[in-house]
Amino acid sequence: MLTQILFTSVLLPLVLGVIIALVGKGETSRGLLLTALLIPVAGAVASVSIEGFPPFPPIAAKQKLPLLLLVGGVVFAVHGVLLRQFVNRWIISLAGVVSLAVPAWWLGRNVLAANATKATTLAIVLVIVAIEILAVSGRSAKRSSPVALPAALLATALGTALTAIMGGYIGMAQMNGALAALFGGWLLVRYIAYIRGDETALDLQGFSALSFIWTAAMGVTMTVLLSPSAQPAALVLSVLPAAIFAFLNWRKVTFDNQSRFLRPLMVGALMAIPAIAAILIAVLSGG
Repeated sequence: MLTQILFTSVLLPLVLGVIIALVGKGETSRGLLLTALLIPVAGAVASVSIEGFPPFPPIAAKQKLPLLLLVGGVVFAVHGVLLRQFVNRWIISLAGVVSLAVPAWWLGRNVLAANATKATTLAIVLVIVAIEILAVSGRSAKRSSPVALPAALLATALGTALTAIMGGYIGMAQMNGALAALFGGWLLVRYIAYIRGDETALDLQGFSALSFIWTAAMGVTMTVLLSPSAQPAALVLSVLPAAIFAFLNWRKVTFDNQSRFLRPLMVGALMAIPAIAAILIAVLSGG
């Protein structure tokens, strides 16, 4: 049992993240499009490996997650081909939030209608995600350290996974843990390339950045909906690294005065602060 959990929640997504980082390397259109397509698809593969193949048409909410991720990957790739540059940052941000809110309502409208706390928590999460999307889709994109966005998403996935454990839903804990391993595998390869002198190794641009954000946010959204007793404050704190990323981007904080080796580590430590706070709240509250 433990071996299976380690394989489906850690090893498999970690390897997929490494592969995506290798096939999507460089700032070419091909690399960015492959990343935009493969990150949600890899999330779908992880979901199926954890929960098994869902029936078609899927019935339960968790059975619909792989389908949503597959559709998301295709949509991001197609838009990446058709729209070489963002039309308008506010339109992109609104579209990103709608692409999360509509599935959330489809999967959990009864839960949201009956539970005001969950509805409020989800609304706050979506606002923070919208701020994050604004940061990557506007003219201010790429102002901060390039590792800031992937580090923020890794911290979000880890914080959400551990919050889900304390919230009584092992399935979403495994899924968010798998997303953390997926992002971690990508980061590992790109960090090595960055240390070896590739200045653009950690950059996420355009629809590849949106694909990463949307996939991580989908994990949080499902956790809000399906975890029976996850702490709302812990879930919001899990997404807060996104706000830190947006702040660093706005203030153009790059840590260029630090050594090349330390820059990504310092950003990662900063992003981990709200995630650690989320975990502490979840543990101390017992869920």
